[in-house]
Amino acid sequence: MKLIAKCALLLMSALYLATPAFALPPAGLSDSGQPGSVIIYPKFINLPAVNVDGNLVPRTEIEIGAVCPPAFVAAGGACAEHLPVTVLFHWVCPGTEGVNSNICPEVDFQVNLTVPGKLAFSADGIPINNNSPPLVPAAPCPRGYLIGSAQSNLPVSFEGLIGNAVIRGGNLVAGPNAGSSTAVSAYQAITIQADTAITGVQIGDVKFDKTTAGDPLPNVFSKSSLIFLTLDVRAGQPNAPTFVNLDFSNESLGNGVGSTNPAFEHLTSTFLEFVCWSQVPLSDLAGGSLTQAFQRTRKGIVIAGPAEKLQDGNAPGDRPGPVTLIGLVETVEGTAANSFLERKYNFNMSTDGFPVQPTFLTLPRRH
Repeated sequence: MKLIAKCALLLMSALYLATPAFALPPAGLSDSGQPGSVIIYPKFINLPAVNVDGNLVPRTEIEIGAVCPPAFVAAGGACAEHLPVTVLFHWVCPGTEGVNSNICPEVDFQVNLTVPGKLAFSADGIPINNNSPPLVPAAPCPRGYLIGSAQSNLPVSFEGLIGNAVIRGGNLVAGPNAGSSTAVSAYQAITIQADTAITGVQIGDVKFDKTTAGDPLPNVFSKSSLIFLTLDVRAGQPNAPTFVNLDFSNESLGNGVGSTNPAFEHLTSTFLEFVCWSQVPLSDLAGGSLTQAFQRTRKGIVIAGPAEKLQDGNAPGDRPGPVTLIGLVETVEGTAANSFLERKYNFNMSTDGFPVQPTFLTLPRRH
């Protein structure tokens, strides 16, 4: 299946070109709290279904909704009852540096719904029930991200997509719930409006890892991961790696801060390099120092970026320079016997408000 490699016209209309360095961010910075014409799900899992209360349930459930665009309504318009909307989707998988020419596997498809309407489907290609949209293919990898864009009969860009994803952990192997999945998390999908911008920096809250008992209390064992993707992806072609600086700071004690305070906020800097998409555990970063024992606090903040693509001999056609960045933080809790996967939650990340100009952006096309 051939896919768009150059800046897709659909998405280019939804992304504002960057202003010069140090300029103030434009008023049209994208607002993920509003419906959009482009929607991004930063993570899916395509692995066998798990047992939930005696039922086989997919590891990932994607929910997509369509509402009448708020701006269209505000301008005095009204969506026709059951207005049809086509959403062109694209599963995107991570690539590996130096393997298969840094190409990120992908599969495109489309679903149809009406306003106001909602659909749900899984990442494994198996219908959830009789209401699942037909012909949704399985994602071509165990983990990655999903991006989609809307088309409708409205005379304006359809800014009406909303959505979320529910992701479940694997079946437990020990304890009273062995054989069942108890870890479940959800996140709000990222929406982008036409003629708006996205950024190359992500800012998020993190919980440092705790896998053994000791201070700081409480002794709730957990591990966290960071999930990042760039929209600057060349579909079916070699992609240069994306480089991201990571600056972590720990939380301060409530009884005052200062250089003599052992939990005084301090900086831990490291970096990440990935091709298209990545999920990296905190334990793989900064020499394993992102733990509660080392940081002496439970939680902190991470500032990721500005993201940039590096020159790479495996992707000679890809251009180096600033790129877009989207992030998600994931934490699992539980016992070591179950790899701390008894509970699970996600946090969306914030931005610094400064846009970047995308170089290559991939969206599926209508067949």
